[in-house]
Amino acid sequence: MQIKTQEIRTNLGEAVRLGFSKNPKSISSMFLYDAEGDRLFQEIMKMPEYYLTRCEEEIFHMQKEQILKEMQVFEEPFNLMEFGAGDGSKTKILLHYLLENGADFTYYPVDISKHILSELAYSLQQEMPALKVHPMNFDYFDAIRETTHLNNRRNITLFLGSNMGNFTREQAVDFYKNFARESKTGNLLFVGIDRRKNPHIISQAYDDPHGITAAFNLNLLRRMNREMGADFDMEAFRHYSFYEPVSGEVRSYLISLKDQQVYFETLEEQFFFKKDELIHTEISKKYSPEEIDRLAEEAGYKVLCHFTDERQYFLDSLWEVP
Repeated sequence: MQIKTQEIRTNLGEAVRLGFSKNPKSISSMFLYDAEGDRLFQEIMKMPEYYLTRCEEEIFHMQKEQILKEMQVFEEPFNLMEFGAGDGSKTKILLHYLLENGADFTYYPVDISKHILSELAYSLQQEMPALKVHPMNFDYFDAIRETTHLNNRRNITLFLGSNMGNFTREQAVDFYKNFARESKTGNLLFVGIDRRKNPHIISQAYDDPHGITAAFNLNLLRRMNREMGADFDMEAFRHYSFYEPVSGEVRSYLISLKDQQVYFETLEEQFFFKKDELIHTEISKKYSPEEIDRLAEEAGYKVLCHFTDERQYFLDSLWEVP
């Protein structure tokens, strides 16, 4: 099972040079996911405070028949795409059901982490040897172009686990407008979205008492030390995350605890960090169902239905390209 690869358009060195030259400093959350970042995120998903994965798994377990009925997956052959596939734990619930019921489809998991795709491909081969699967190591934007012209089959694209939350609302609208422009009429998009709720519940999921989310964020600096010969002092930075309930945004940062300079051997360049200066590393936006409907409409989709968990913490929304 060969992984189709394409060079990610923005490499870490370019992102560092650009992001650390700005004020305020920032870097894309995509760079949080190296092999160690993947491992730490698997730990995050197991935390009792991180409700998102369990809520979406509940939706899949309890409502998979209705979900796939709404998708009309047994009427004709189709391509099943998944952006940000990760370890595929939730998607496997649907994959098993599709195979058991004779659906004719090919699964295309897409992820920026070649490491996690390799692990997913191996596990799928062991668990579902009859599954037709073609992993793709692309970023989202290249994947949109690549998956649009696979064949003449209808595309159903999964965008699960609140990946949409990594965009601001404006970025999300632009992304899905672009996706709709590249898509054929009748293609479907199944989007996982974290809902607005008690701010304390959300805050603990992104700044847990076990220190796992902190380790995940700080691993970005360790990655730069490993891959770029940077000399970050790991004791001189701290994880900080907060949820702003009016905007619905969780924002994560790394704080410099002192005035310091960091040299990057591969760039032959150093960057200065002031005491208490922030590096913005991640955003996770939360939505109400009404906000989701408005966003989908603005991006050019028809909302077919929503699926939610028992506590109404999380929502999966099915959209159609008109």
